[in-house]
Amino acid sequence: MIRKTLQRVICLVVPMAALKAYQLPAQQTGQLHSYSGPNGHVMVVVPGGEFMMGSPQSERGRSEDETQHRVRIPRTYAIGTTEVTEAQFARFLVGVPDYAARWRAATAARFGDPPHFAAGSNTPDNPRVAVSWYDAARYCNWLSEQAGIPQDQWVYPENIDAAQGLQLAPGYLHRTGYRLPTEAEWEYAARAGTTTSRYFGDADSLLSRYAWYDNNTNREGTHPVAQLLPNQWGLFDILGNVWEWTFDRRQAYPSNDRITEDMEDPEFRVSNDVARPGEVAHLRMNGSPSDPRTVVLRLTFQIRHATGSGSALPERCRIRERDQARPDA
Repeated sequence: MIRKTLQRVICLVVPMAALKAYQLPAQQTGQLHSYSGPNGHVMVVVPGGEFMMGSPQSERGRSEDETQHRVRIPRTYAIGTTEVTEAQFARFLVGVPDYAARWRAATAARFGDPPHFAAGSNTPDNPRVAVSWYDAARYCNWLSEQAGIPQDQWVYPENIDAAQGLQLAPGYLHRTGYRLPTEAEWEYAARAGTTTSRYFGDADSLLSRYAWYDNNTNREGTHPVAQLLPNQWGLFDILGNVWEWTFDRRQAYPSNDRITEDMEDPEFRVSNDVARPGEVAHLRMNGSPSDPRTVVLRLTFQIRHATGSGSALPERCRIRERDQARPDA
């Protein structure tokens, strides 16, 4: 079982704007287009394509639910080069004072006042932690507003209440507003055309150049973004540092040889108190099949803190490592 820390980070948002002009060959590293988005985000445009998702049985540290299967992403999308930082999230809170007041009260109730993780996340460039999936959704809406995207193109409803859950609109993957990446979009961008357990190969000897983990952190907390080397598509901190939210609920991977298209989930309701259909029966966290741990978390491991525990061994530092949590966690 994996024990997560109480810290969360927004996995940097994905806008689905009209980007058809940038249909570059996905395997040509160093040729992807990037642009400046709202609130200081740098976005890399990723052409859709096919890739092998999951891990081979021979991969060190793999879990049984990582069945390899071929996935097609039928759209061009853009993804942020770093995780959302403390400074970026702070500007969001200034821009939405009513939501900020509720967020601070909820954070104090969950993590104390001051929050017990504050000492480990102490610079403006550290990734913003202790953010729920709903907080990430609200941040995405604010980015859409800052970018001047019409409200009918926002992916999430205007009013988000973590206690009540939310209803996604049909066609949400075709809207141009900012959102979290699907799990397939996340892994496709993380791999950047590679097929190994890490985008630089499998060798542990190179890991400290790309990822914050036990051997180079002393477990003292999170680290500022973009301090280490990026992957081939210019994305930083794909490995290590913190967990990242994705859009999807967790489901079992297909076991046949057919290509799976990364499409909208037919279950549009996001809820905390009802397990969503198709949820994986075996949970890798301390839970049971009836627990509504519905949203996939993607990253290699969590740094251990006094406030939480987890494995940060090199074999857990893989593109394929994933977990799950309630969207209000």
